Amino acid sequence: MVAISVNEWTLIISVLSIVAGFVSNAVQTGSFLGLGIVPQKWLPYLTLLGTFLAAFLQSISTASPVTGTAILQAVIAGFTALTGTAVGVTIHQHLTVAPQPPANDNGTEHWHKKKKAA
Repeated sequence: MVAISVNEWTLIISVLSIVAGFVSNAVQTGSFLGLGIVPQKWLPYLTLLGTFLAAFLQSISTASPVTGTAILQAVIAGFTALTGTAVGVTIHQHLTVAPQPPANDNGTEHWHKKKKAA
């Protein structure tokens, strides 16, 4: 017979995983299990919460035993996941903005673009 070891961290990680699943479902469907509509204003915050929880839980679930250092690393992993999204959005914005030529404020051509008279 195999002994099953269940401690408080097993329960905490399990409950947080269920919460992360509910958050993911709410973001994807726009409703809470089909029972009520999630307000549109909440979706960005739920996405942030879900992203943080996913990285946090991925990190903390691999720690054995769960110590203060493991919790700190999991929190850092959660915040790192949030910054990864910000970096991706920033790169996308920089790549999609069309390059603009420099402004010519005085209405004349630049000296290096003047053609020589023949």
